[in-house]
Amino acid sequence: MNWKGQELLTIGDLCRLGIDKCDTPEEAQEFMRLYRIENEYADQNIGYLSGYYGMDDMQRIQEWFGVTHPIFGTSVPSPEEAFAAGKEAALKEDSITQGGKKRRETSTVAIPVTRC
Repeated sequence: MNWKGQELLTIGDLCRLGIDKCDTPEEAQEFMRLYRIENEYADQNIGYLSGYYGMDDMQRIQEWFGVTHPIFGTSVPSPEEAFAAGKEAALKEDSITQGGKKRRETSTVAIPVTRC
């Protein structure tokens, strides 16, 4: 994806050259319009990445970009709550026997890095 003359190739690019370069809610909505064309997980990705920002920025990103965190929604968890949620998500992974081989099946909170 190209945003403001910059090619976004990595998750770091998505944050530094994408999210951080949107100066208005209108720019954020245009960014999301373009990103949704490129990536079916756009809302989940930006919502997930919002969790790596401080509380004020997380809330601004969720509001401006029209997203929620795929695990926490719009709440801002404490570090303990975040750890517990991660542990719970890991425990929800099911081992399924298929054709005599074990296969792990997980719910998807995917951030495809190859195409941001």
